[in-house]
Amino acid sequence: MQFPFHKFGLIFRLVEEGDAEFILSLRTDKVHARYLSPTDNDLQKQIDWIREYKKREEKREEFYFLFANEDNEPVGVVRVYDIKDDTYTNGSWIVKPGCDEFISIKSDLFLSEFAATELKNKRCVFDVRKDNKKALRFHKMFARVTGEDELNYYFTIDEDGAKRKNEFLTSII
Repeated sequence: MQFPFHKFGLIFRLVEEGDAEFILSLRTDKVHARYLSPTDNDLQKQIDWIREYKKREEKREEFYFLFANEDNEPVGVVRVYDIKDDTYTNGSWIVKPGCDEFISIKSDLFLSEFAATELKNKRCVFDVRKDNKKALRFHKMFARVTGEDELNYYFTIDEDGAKRKNEFLTSII
């Protein structure tokens, strides 16, 4: 897959150090980042984190994507990490306040395409915070709950579930 990648009216590319301020603004927004792991409001720490991430990206251990609208204005980010022989995790997904809900659908479809072409249809495992009711309703339609703890439900979605999800999502955008 070549970047930048244009699909669904969005532009997807790999995160760079220059994106640190945008990412930090998303991850420190108390409302929109409430379901993510906490992030220190420290620009240098964010830059340092991206530098370390780029080393993992080079080894194809992790991918962190920024997506922008057609005017090339950044609107969100999402990661693929914990890449193993047969699984990967997606997460750290967050969208700029004020964006329409279809952006989340479009970024999910992009991740599915990326996983299919670059990770060869590996099974996706991920977690959703128990109080993130909207995301839970969505994921329970296609993925299987494999466990839980005090904070999260843990899910897996196989190739068939991903196909059903992608067909459904493609039909509504």
